[in-house]
Amino acid sequence: MNDKVDSSYWLACEGDAHAFDRMCADLIGPLYGYALSLVGNRHLAEDLVQDTFMRLVNLMRDEKLRNRSGTVRSLVFTILHNLAIDRRRTAKLTVPLDDTIPARTDPSLEHAALRDEIDVALAQIPVNYREAIALREFGELSYDEIAKTLNATLPEVRTWIHRGRKQLATLLSHHQRYAAANEDRSS
Repeated sequence: MNDKVDSSYWLACEGDAHAFDRMCADLIGPLYGYALSLVGNRHLAEDLVQDTFMRLVNLMRDEKLRNRSGTVRSLVFTILHNLAIDRRRTAKLTVPLDDTIPARTDPSLEHAALRDEIDVALAQIPVNYREAIALREFGELSYDEIAKTLNATLPEVRTWIHRGRKQLATLLSHHQRYAAANEDRSS
């Protein structure tokens, strides 16, 4: 997928509007998912994605990326990550839990309930674990790209993802046992 985004990017730099649209279409879902995992607010996540694309357009116009190493995909996730950090610093965000659930594409109630459980569990793990997992799962970034985006070492990223996944598994397992116990009591 990175090659597809990168080739669309270079075509867009040459003025191909359709290539830019394709690139945005390939990136918008993963960027939104990552932004939502960072800020926990749908509207702010949408704003961050829009601001990320605006920054990318400005970089394209200024031709500042001609000699840049790395993928465009990792670049846009880095831009979004930095924008989210800036927003946190200036707004000192406090996120109401009821606004952290992303829009559903699957009408299945079981799927929605599981997604809710995952969102609640994600909110409970350390930020660096959550960011690394989100970049891996939503952004489909490599461990090297995650390390560059988070300004971390490769061993740190591996540790964060490993520990984060373990904590999520524990939290989700605990939550399912709790839900089953409450279901038994209400019967």
